[in-house]
Amino acid sequence: MDKKIIFSTGGTGGHILPALSLMKHLSEKGYKVLLVTDKRGANFLSKYPDFKSYILKSGTPTKKSILKKLISLFIILYSTIKSIFILKKEKPDLVFGFGGYASFPISFASKIFNLPLFIYENNIIFGRANKILSFFSKKIFLAKKISEKLPNKYISKIYEVGPILDKKIINYFPKKKDNEKNLFSILILGGSQGAKIFGEVIPNVISMIKNEGYEIEVMQQCLRDQKNSIIKFYKEKNIKNYVFEFEEDILQLILSSTLAITRSGASSTAELNYTQTPFIAVPLPNSIDNHQFLNAKYYENNNCCWLLEQKNFNRKNLFNLIIKNIKDKNSLNNIRKNMGKNNNKNVYEDIESKIENYLI
Repeated sequence: MDKKIIFSTGGTGGHILPALSLMKHLSEKGYKVLLVTDKRGANFLSKYPDFKSYILKSGTPTKKSILKKLISLFIILYSTIKSIFILKKEKPDLVFGFGGYASFPISFASKIFNLPLFIYENNIIFGRANKILSFFSKKIFLAKKISEKLPNKYISKIYEVGPILDKKIINYFPKKKDNEKNLFSILILGGSQGAKIFGEVIPNVISMIKNEGYEIEVMQQCLRDQKNSIIKFYKEKNIKNYVFEFEEDILQLILSSTLAITRSGASSTAELNYTQTPFIAVPLPNSIDNHQFLNAKYYENNNCCWLLEQKNFNRKNLFNLIIKNIKDKNSLNNIRKNMGKNNNKNVYEDIESKIENYLI
């Protein structure tokens, strides 16, 4: 296979990790792959030293003053011009955008060379870059059905393929978890940026639960400047803990947990759903177009999680919700039964077949 595909995305792990996973799959199938990303996206490349990459400056004009919007638009224009030279040099057969404003310049520039453009949307609502690019794209892949009404002209190029996750998670066959065990294990995921409020609220709630006589352990993602104080707190309260900033083997932590508390990024919630790990979703309140709330609402509507908005995220509410699930052993089992009903374990093959059909 001598076909070359340029992937483009950046920003948070919700954009970059699905792109890298698909790049790895297609590389193993013989495709030539390379990534165009921004500085934040480049931070995720350490596990993939063989992938060629280009770094572009990126900016978002969303929720900014007029001056800052103009600066962001200038950066996008500059990166689009730079993308033209990248495309001229690399001569790809296809461009694949994974969302985020970092994906826009080279995806848009692909039309100058009449290159086919595929895009992937991980959230339940189109990101702003993907919404613009969907007009130019040949194929639109969705992790789940988009909540907004789309123009009829898009219908023929939309494919709901499911989340692109680590293959270990996609291929994992959930085993029955023992709710009778004495130790109740809670996993806290703050997303790739961490969650400051989690570090402020959750340790005290864990201590309150322990004081009620329950045996509990916690695995908590936190910000770097919170780590030492959280570890010290758990040590003083004699609570079994593992506190981390980033964990490469997140699957093992998920599988050892009874319940998760998480931001509601598309990848994190999908990983928990695939492994049938009940979770409390706490959407990031200032996410663009409120996409984290919509992601969480999707799972809540399917009885796959509990949604607790940050304005209600306090010690009392969180304590009551966790205690309810510790006492009611059927509550967690009912959530697990609803999880994984529509998971697609063939997402890689489904996307690959569309690529093959288009490049033949």
